[in-house]
Amino acid sequence: MNFKASELLDFYYEELYPQLMELEEERKNVAKKVIAITAVIGAAALWIIIRTSGSSTADFPVFVAFGAFAVGGFVIRWLMSDYRRKFKNHIFRKLVTKIDSTLLYTPTGMIPRSLFELSGLFGNDIDFYSGNDLIKGRIGDTPIEFSDLEVEKETTDSKGRKHRTTIFSGTFIMTEFHKHFQRTVLVYPDVAEKYLGVVGGWLQGMANGKLVRMDSPAFEKEFKVIADDPVEAHYLLTPNIMEKLVELKRKANAPVYLSFKLNKLFIAIANGGDWFEPTLFKSLLRIDIFKQYIENLNLLLGIVEELNLNRKIWSKE
Repeated sequence: MNFKASELLDFYYEELYPQLMELEEERKNVAKKVIAITAVIGAAALWIIIRTSGSSTADFPVFVAFGAFAVGGFVIRWLMSDYRRKFKNHIFRKLVTKIDSTLLYTPTGMIPRSLFELSGLFGNDIDFYSGNDLIKGRIGDTPIEFSDLEVEKETTDSKGRKHRTTIFSGTFIMTEFHKHFQRTVLVYPDVAEKYLGVVGGWLQGMANGKLVRMDSPAFEKEFKVIADDPVEAHYLLTPNIMEKLVELKRKANAPVYLSFKLNKLFIAIANGGDWFEPTLFKSLLRIDIFKQYIENLNLLLGIVEELNLNRKIWSKE
């Protein structure tokens, strides 16, 4: 599945470079307009704040500035929409097909909300759900699908103002886990354990009563495991699996969440959801930029092989 260096260069220069050169000109034009709009809005907001400082309506300049930046953000997204669409349809689609011709890529598709909620990782208190870059296919005998997701809830502060709070922003993956189990096992980034040490672990256990200690010190530093049945948690999270998950977290360089539920494996990588977005302020002709897209794809598609999900010894039959 992984590209060799020679294959990467051939594919880049022979198949993509002509289209990348055309798209590069569009990128430059969009970048100039974005910089100009940002400068104008920033200067206008600063002028309003200075002119109204000390007035009785102290909140007014803040609201005006916020509104200006919101409008500016909408205009910037509109400016980028055509450039982004061309990149996804003409560049990234070719890259996905080159890696595996059986993969189905839908730029505007996403993992259904029902599957996201089914994982049990982030609850169901969701007000805004969106996503893109859906990729579906099979790696060997194992189906896999993933997409970028932006999941938010709406909160209200003490003054009655509404705000959006991010629940999850990143890549969400669903695949099959060919090892029979009956109860849900959840794996979270172990922030409290990492920063609070023994006290953090104790507080976690007191908070939910389902904390399961694992035998791998490296795994314990990065994750916490929540399960109704500790025996089943150890059955699923073998030493090899724990080692691979630590490595996955290192390569992703982002928080990683997992859910073993209904004979499926859900993986959420909180990478901000920008792994497959076109660069705006860096040249599309840079080979290192292009290589990063390949590395991110290989990381996600390689999860099936890295976790040995195709092994017959794990079959549920």
